[in-house]
Order: sequence, then C-alpha cells, then structure tokens
Amino acid sequence: MTLEGIIFGGMGSIAECAEMDREAWNAAFRAHGLDWDWSWSTYAGLMRAGGDRQLVSSYAAERSELCPVQPEILDDTHQKHFASMLTGSLPLRPGVARTMGWLARAGVSIGLVSRSGIGPVRALLTATARARAGIGFDVAVLRDDVSRLAPDPEAMTRATQALGVGRSRVLVVADTPASAQAAQDAGLAVLAFPGSLAAEMPEDFGTLPSAKVLSPEVLTAAWRGALDTAAE
Repeated sequence: MTLEGIIFGGMGSIAECAEMDREAWNAAFRAHGLDWDWSWSTYAGLMRAGGDRQLVSSYAAERSELCPVQPEILDDTHQKHFASMLTGSLPLRPGVARTMGWLARAGVSIGLVSRSGIGPVRALLTATARARAGIGFDVAVLRDDVSRLAPDPEAMTRATQALGVGRSRVLVVADTPASAQAAQDAGLAVLAFPGSLAAEMPEDFGTLPSAKVLSPEVLTAAWRGALDTAAE
C-alpha cells in the first residue's frame, strides 16, 4: 500500500498567519464601533473550541452581553481584513517547501481544508506561491463548502472523497487539535504539526505523532505508524 493523498488541515499548517487573523478580528470590531479587543490568549481560547462561525457568539456569551452587530456581518468584515493582510510574500512553515516538492514529484495528491473563506485562502496561496514553487492543491474544502466546521469531520470527509483515494492512503497534517480531531473522526491518519495556536495546548494532540519540521520522512513514518496501529 502506498501513500496517495496529503491533506493540509488548515492555513496554519502551511504558513503562520494566526496573529494576522487576530488582528483582522480586532480591525473588524473597530470598523463597526465595538470596544472589543482580543488579546492573544482570548483569541487562542476561542479558537480552541472550534471554527470562526462560533467566535463572536461565544465571546459575547462569555461577557454575558448581546453583540450589537450581527456575527455574520462582523465575520464578513473580518474575512476582508484578513485577506488584505495576506499580501506580499509570506514564508512557509519549516519543511513545507521541501515536502510539497517531494509530494509533487511522487505524484501524491494534495488537499487543503480550511475554516477560512475563499478570500483569505486565495490571498494566502498568492502570498506563498513563490515559496511553493508554484505547486498547488488538487482539492480545497473551505468554510462555505460545509455546514459544520472542525472539529466536526465533514470537511475532512469531503476532501478525502474529492481526492478520490481510500482513507487508508491519506494522511492529514494538522496544526491545531480541532483539525486533528476532525481528521481522526473522519477515519484518517494524522501528523500533528503544531502551529502558534497550539503552543499552549500540545497535550490536546494526545499521542499523535508530532513534528516541528515537516519532511517526507516524518509524513511517511506517521502514515505507516497509523497503518501498523490499525492492523493491531
């Protein structure tokens, strides 16, 4: 059996952009006259539970107040600010460039699952195009493609189906515990690739194999290890 598909389980598994996302939320609050200002710890705590659609409502509930602006409007403004920040050249996370080159040469299909919308994702891909040597993604499943966000497995399942390979031949590179949980619940092997959002919660990845630098070797080791565990 061979590895035939890799799914990058979030924009943060390609490049670090969580701080820009936090800044985009705060810019959206200012644009709509709200006195909210999310610190890093507040933002990371909100993201820990799930996807963007839940953040505004969750934060308002924590403060025991009603949000004077519809969450959908705030999120739309946030997405536009986020996309505008993802300009110029953006460095890839350690090992991603080498790994993507290997995947392309080996004929391994590459997927992307993201809780962001098309605007930020498109901007990220443009900002990292040179670093990726133009290597693209065969499949992308974004927030508007699903009804439920990670840790729900819907997006991971859809990405796997779109890749057209069996679940046992796919590995997910997950930068957050929510993404890792979604992949596991979809029946996929997972390599934890903790990004800045996961720095304060590494234990949430449990016993999953983990890497600080991505490489073909750690990908194949994580995938084969999952196969061996399943066989047991």
